[in-house]
Amino acid sequence: MFAAFNCNKLAVTLNMKHPDARAIALRLVGWADVVAENFAPGAMGRWGLAYEDLAKEKPGLVMVSTCLHGQTGPERDYPGFGGQGAAISGFNHLTGWPDREPLGPYGTITDSLSPRFAAAAVMAALLRRARTGEGTYLDLSQVECAIYCLGDVLVEQAVTGEAPGRRGNASARAVPHGLFRCAGEDRWIAIAAWSDEEWSRLLESLSLEPEASWEHLDGRLAQREFVEAAIEAATSSRDRDQLAEELRFVGLEATAVLDLADLNADPQLQHRGHFVSMSHPVIGTQNYEALGFRVSDSPPSFTRPGPTLGRDNEEVYKGLLDMSDDEFKTLEASGAFE
Repeated sequence: MFAAFNCNKLAVTLNMKHPDARAIALRLVGWADVVAENFAPGAMGRWGLAYEDLAKEKPGLVMVSTCLHGQTGPERDYPGFGGQGAAISGFNHLTGWPDREPLGPYGTITDSLSPRFAAAAVMAALLRRARTGEGTYLDLSQVECAIYCLGDVLVEQAVTGEAPGRRGNASARAVPHGLFRCAGEDRWIAIAAWSDEEWSRLLESLSLEPEASWEHLDGRLAQREFVEAAIEAATSSRDRDQLAEELRFVGLEATAVLDLADLNADPQLQHRGHFVSMSHPVIGTQNYEALGFRVSDSPPSFTRPGPTLGRDNEEVYKGLLDMSDDEFKTLEASGAFE
């Protein structure tokens, strides 16, 4: 994961217990446009590197601190990672099937959501600095970022007075809305019909004879289980990819559920150069994901995987901070970079 998420980045080590560590860190701050840190609240302050300390050395500094609960409040010292964040923010309660225990979303979702908020906040702070010359300190809570993404269910509870629960793949606004088995082992198709007109087209495409009560959404919602069982009876003998193509051709929302092998062979992703093969000194040659966007007049892809620990010490300390060879070797020998 580290190698995949840090392609094209430089990595240095700095022993914060070393007597020269703070001075070296300040030199790095002097070079940088933005300082980002995700230590436990208070750690930067104990090293003399809190925003107030750094801003004295570099007026106009933009700094972002990100942790589970933010830098203030009674839970600020609660340590945690994305798994805890998903539970605390409500994602786990909402993810899964109504008659089963909460599952939680795949992966560490708050670790994926919060950087997007951080990036937008940093861009806004840099724009503010360009206009005013003033710096900004950004205090980001992963839990709060995740809760922000649940606005629709928060509004639903506020309006109805009832807490939304787990719905599996179901939607309150569409039937069918889910995954349906196709021919072959573990082959599935995702289908949704958002209107009665789409439902009619789906029936025609699958050659289904529905119950009269299914004509309108209210009737389908009331008998969702039976509706979707009828859909799966029709899809279970069909080729997944061919069926998805047929349904999309008539304007329906349908797509094959791809596994990892499908993704690696996907012609659209291959055309875009989404997977890049690179060699890592520890884990060998692997496929890495390129960025999900392309920037004009910029290299289209990554050129090297995430770094090993301290791989770029010499390049950064000597090249960016103008350390002499003697200074670098002296600090290295004294344990500053351990």
